[in-house]
Amino acid sequence: MGRYKKPLYMQTGHLTKFQKEQKKQEEDCVKVGKDMLLIPPKFLADKKAKDEYKRITAELDKTDMVGNLDINNIAGYCNAYSFYLKATKELKGKPLTEKRKQKDGSEITVENPLINIQRKYADEMRKFAGMCGLTIDSRLKQAVVKVNKDDAELERKFGAL
Repeated sequence: MGRYKKPLYMQTGHLTKFQKEQKKQEEDCVKVGKDMLLIPPKFLADKKAKDEYKRITAELDKTDMVGNLDINNIAGYCNAYSFYLKATKELKGKPLTEKRKQKDGSEITVENPLINIQRKYADEMRKFAGMCGLTIDSRLKQAVVKVNKDDAELERKFGAL
């Protein structure tokens, strides 16, 4: 079995000058502006989604992780968040199961359909959250990249210690 080689951006060992320059160029290539993130998109579902958008983008602005190209994923998260809240609010105080009559006249117990709606939007939130750096896992991955970048910069300035 061959050794697994980590990609450069996850590398923890010493980098050659060429690798450092290549890494810097790769990082520069993926950076995009953030100006479009300042105003919530018009296609957000409602005020709850817009408020969440403003909260999220204010937090994400403290990082160097997202930019204009992430607007659809952030908006997708915010819309899913709003719909999740609606389903949760509607479900509050209602039974988790309900009786349904079948064609033959017998009754069966089924899950409240609002639970499936709530679950659907919770899944959507998780999907978009991972794409936008809203989960601890996605932020930790980004932190590894940043620490390695800082280490490489220190080594470039002061040499290997």
